Amino acid sequence: SSSDRRPAWSPDGSQIAFTSARSGNNEIYVVNSDGSGLVNVTDNPADDSEPVWSPDGSSIAFTSDRDGNKEIYVIGADGSAPTNLTGNAASDAQPFWFPGGILFTSDRDGNAEIYAVEEDGSNPENLTNNGAQDSAPAMRPDGGRILFVSNRDGNTEIYAMESDGGNPQNLTEDPAGDGQPAYSPDGNWILFVTNRGGNLEIYAMTSSGAQVTNLTNNPGQDQNPA
Repeated sequence: SSSDRRPAWSPDGSQIAFTSARSGNNEIYVVNSDGSGLVNVTDNPADDSEPVWSPDGSSIAFTSDRDGNKEIYVIGADGSAPTNLTGNAASDAQPFWFPGGILFTSDRDGNAEIYAVEEDGSNPENLTNNGAQDSAPAMRPDGGRILFVSNRDGNTEIYAMESDGGNPQNLTEDPAGDGQPAYSPDGNWILFVTNRGGNLEIYAMTSSGAQVTNLTNNPGQDQNPA
């Protein structure tokens, strides 16, 4: 059986993009929300993963090593016109598309940081600029805050910062490992993954870090909430 993971809803909720190795290597697939109409949109011998939709649903950003190292690419939702957006010797990954630009993780300054770039790949900006490892960016739907994962306090925690990188705040403050943050559509809740119960579970908390709740509560490994 193949490994299917990293689901991402299209903006109109009609389709789901995901990563699968069912063809022998990691590719980006798109499927209708009822499971019909499966299409391999990348169809490339390289490793393609981490799909995210453009706000208008016409394109998908993803991570690929087809040029020899990890870069952020953009492709039409129908598989047309793949374009290397970052074009850098560093490792760029974990794209998150918001209106007007794309967030991603890069080690181009020596360690993993959160960057923002315009939709055409211009004007990359280091938003975290910290000696720790910062990764997994996700912007609040209203554009006000950015979630990310950092080990700057000694273990991996969920942080939020302003859209310009200011005022970083530790939301989880737990000795366990917390990661994979995602906002709810209204921005009031945050989903994340943690091993604080002894295995990986999906939790929810308010955008301020309150009312922490285990949603999955299962002995299996639960990840990649959307």
